[in-house]
Amino acid sequence: MSSERGASIQIDFSIDARELFRAAIDLAKLRLLLGLGFSLMLVSGLVIFFLMIDEKKILLQTSPLFVGLPLVAVGGQVLRMHATCRRYVSSLSMSQRRMQYVFSDAADGYDLISGDSSARISWNDVLKVVEKKRYFLIFLNKFDVRLIPKAAIQPAQNAVLRQILIGKLGARADLRH
Repeated sequence: MSSERGASIQIDFSIDARELFRAAIDLAKLRLLLGLGFSLMLVSGLVIFFLMIDEKKILLQTSPLFVGLPLVAVGGQVLRMHATCRRYVSSLSMSQRRMQYVFSDAADGYDLISGDSSARISWNDVLKVVEKKRYFLIFLNKFDVRLIPKAAIQPAQNAVLRQILIGKLGARADLRH
């Protein structure tokens, strides 16, 4: 919606564990790939060692360990993230799962309403905003990240939201065009 003072939009949605998990995987992608790479290097070294000492029988007997190590290293972290997202969402009451954001280019921050609580977040407290294919991520710091799914934003509001974010954050807004 637009007013005489400027553009303003309201985004209303419920937190979904699936969207939260996708964002967590996206944010941890580099760490997961590094962990997998390290595990594969270790396994490769062990395989080469056993081949060099001509112990193929021991190599075949211990190969489940070699396959299991990378799976536990990376797969365990993915399962932990999934469980954390599910626990987080299930710990919220139905009213706390409902999120309402109000962005206005006339305001010095944005409003957030969840459950019976409301907050005004100053633009100065926003570290950055990153737009991904399926969502926007609002980083208040490197540990506190808010997710806004694009499915909750009407197509006409998308351009208005980008305009507000670029106007208020400048270079701290990493948005797709």
